[in-house]
Order: sequence, then C-alpha cells, then structure tokens
Amino acid sequence: MMVTVAVLGGTGKEGSGLAMRWAQSGYRVIVGSRDAERAKSKATEFNEILGESLIEGAHNQEAAARADIVVLTVPYDAHQATLESV
Repeated sequence: MMVTVAVLGGTGKEGSGLAMRWAQSGYRVIVGSRDAERAKSKATEFNEILGESLIEGAHNQEAAARADIVVLTVPYDAHQATLESV
C-alpha cells in the first residue's frame, strides 16, 4: 500500500520542498492550498521538474480527507484558520 501525504500550504517554499522530496522517496503526495487551481498548477510544475506525475493538487480540505498523513506548512499565524477549515 502506498502512503499518501497531504502537504497543506504546499504551494509555499517549505511545503514545495517537502512535497517534492517525499514524492521522490516514493510517497503519493497531494499539495493542498486554499485555492485548488493554484495547488493543481503547482503540482503540474513540480511534476515537470521531477519528470513524472507523482504529485496532485487539491483544496486543503480535499487533500486532508484523502491522505494518510497530513502535514501543515503554513505560517504560524495561519495555523488555526487552516486547521478549522479542514
């Protein structure tokens, strides 16, 4: 079984780096964002860099619901609002 990791706030620098490294290590990765289209665009960008379709993009709520592990990579002042939204 492949483990799925959701990276909420995965379009930022920290989340992007983690998402790409976990994908390269064999995890299924879903990049989450408040804006699903932005997440999908970033996932496409990451997959082009990786040369494979290893990362998906979705709204934070969908990403969290579909994942085995959820990682929060938003600024501290956005933690509460992000967690309440999922």
